[in-house]
Amino acid sequence: MHVFVVGLLLLVAAVLVFVVLAARSRRRKGAESAPQRRNRLIGLASAAAAAVLGVVLLGGSSVYAQDTGDASVIVSWTGDILGQEITPGLHVKAPWSEVKTFSVRNQQVVFAGSRAETDFTGGSATGPDITVQDSDGVTSNIDIAVRYSIRPDQVTTIYKQFRDETNFVSQFVTQDIRSTVRDAPNGFSTLDLITKRAELNTAIQKSLEQRWQGTGVTVDSVSLQQITPPASVTAAYAAAQNAQIKVSTEKNLLQAAQVSAQQQVVQAQAKAKANDTLNKSLTSNVLKQNYIDTLSKLAASGNVVVVPEGFGGIVNVK
Repeated sequence: MHVFVVGLLLLVAAVLVFVVLAARSRRRKGAESAPQRRNRLIGLASAAAAAVLGVVLLGGSSVYAQDTGDASVIVSWTGDILGQEITPGLHVKAPWSEVKTFSVRNQQVVFAGSRAETDFTGGSATGPDITVQDSDGVTSNIDIAVRYSIRPDQVTTIYKQFRDETNFVSQFVTQDIRSTVRDAPNGFSTLDLITKRAELNTAIQKSLEQRWQGTGVTVDSVSLQQITPPASVTAAYAAAQNAQIKVSTEKNLLQAAQVSAQQQVVQAQAKAKANDTLNKSLTSNVLKQNYIDTLSKLAASGNVVVVPEGFGGIVNVK
């Protein structure tokens, strides 16, 4: 719009200069002096340059280029919406209309750390971490990153509400993200908030998707980066974890001792059973046969062992 105004003013100025110079030329009936001729030529040259520049500016204000990943709304000088454009390339418009561009690429909003305020860059934003309260009434700080995108066919609707991209991000996107992140932990206890990050991440994403349904804004991803509870809660949780580890260790040792004792009982039972079986198998015939086998082995080694009937000693005879 500003380019159009400047170009129009230059054209008007050039026309006025031409008219004035032509009027002066008609009033002079005699020959022009050298200074008069020089001044007239300078005026004509200046008017011609202004006219060319005005035409260029007017022509430039009638054409605009749109990048891939952008969508535009065409607005008249009175503020009326003339249409929208979602395809990249060069496009023609009325020179007095304006182009309001919105990015439909994947944008990111990050809330993390202790920044003093939220900064906006196009469709993206960064701000301080979000303070939340769980169902136990304990306050924690959450760092989170949300990626979103705008549906190209909904750019006009978004423009009607917010007029430009910065207002859209500051008044809608960031406010909704903060509100959703604050509400989600209300359904989690302090312990669950610490130990069930995946469930909390899913709850935030589903809630944000429902909140933005029908608005032309799509939730691409939610990344819960860090949960920082009070130091007292962290210390208590660490102590509980250490106690749990100790209990688990002692339980494992007890189970190992029980297993070892059971193994010893089983081994003793097996040995007793084996001895009992052996004792039952040692009949008089078996013992006599073992006696004979032993004498045979001694005789095979070159010795003769004579054991008289009823004699308790051993006599070696060579």
